[in-house]
Amino acid sequence: MKKLTIITILCVSIFLNGCSNTFSKNAKVKEIPTEKSNSTSTTKEQVSEVKKEDYYSYLDNVDRTNVQSSTVESFLMYDNTNPKSLQNNTNNIFLARVISIDKADVDANIPETDSNSILPDTYGRLEVLKQIEGTTPDQVSFIRSGGIIKEKDRFRNAEKEEVDKHNRLRTEAGRPPITQSDDWVEVREAGDIELQTGEVYLFFATFSEEREAYILEGYQYGALLLEDEEQPISRTRSLPNQIGKTWKIKNAASGEEQDLGDYLKIELGIEMQEN
Repeated sequence: MKKLTIITILCVSIFLNGCSNTFSKNAKVKEIPTEKSNSTSTTKEQVSEVKKEDYYSYLDNVDRTNVQSSTVESFLMYDNTNPKSLQNNTNNIFLARVISIDKADVDANIPETDSNSILPDTYGRLEVLKQIEGTTPDQVSFIRSGGIIKEKDRFRNAEKEEVDKHNRLRTEAGRPPITQSDDWVEVREAGDIELQTGEVYLFFATFSEEREAYILEGYQYGALLLEDEEQPISRTRSLPNQIGKTWKIKNAASGEEQDLGDYLKIELGIEMQEN
């Protein structure tokens, strides 16, 4: 199995000038204004359609007008803007619908000296509709870097020295201790997108046995929106090596669109039949 991507991060807090020590990520953080299933019993694949009422997002209960926002500029060990490089650093490529976005959190199982409390992870579930490379169950749990989290939870796993430093500055500003802050903060890789429940994306992923979930890699380059108005994937029958002839993928950050078949063949060397 290919190794998970190692990222080094240099962190700066959203509200305060602080730094989180971590060996796994390295990024600059700057504040920006707040912004208001596969069939195994037949030769053909019948993709199931999850009803809208079955989708879930914890963000539906968050007042988005009060969320502070920050971006992170990461320095990866590979070029995530290069599809082939992204392919070589992941084990699975699939089309999947986001059926739930459950929470954003810092991983409590990672020792605080190794964790990055500045950049949380988003957790949720996917319905895998089409395998492109590798195999997965029909539904999988996912973890994706970045997300919207309460400030007190964001720093829950931070080192004591870091928390004390932030609290001193908060006291000077007349603010409560960070462990009591219910403010929501959004932290994402610069240019990254927020996944939307009900939408289908082309994902690049690697399964983590330790975390029992698929790690979605590549930020906005590893989560390409499937444009399927002419030939919806939920109503398209296809063999395992077939895709819809009108399917297009879109980088939701840049707005760039491309025919899915061309992308797979030209960028990744994967040839699928279009029907």
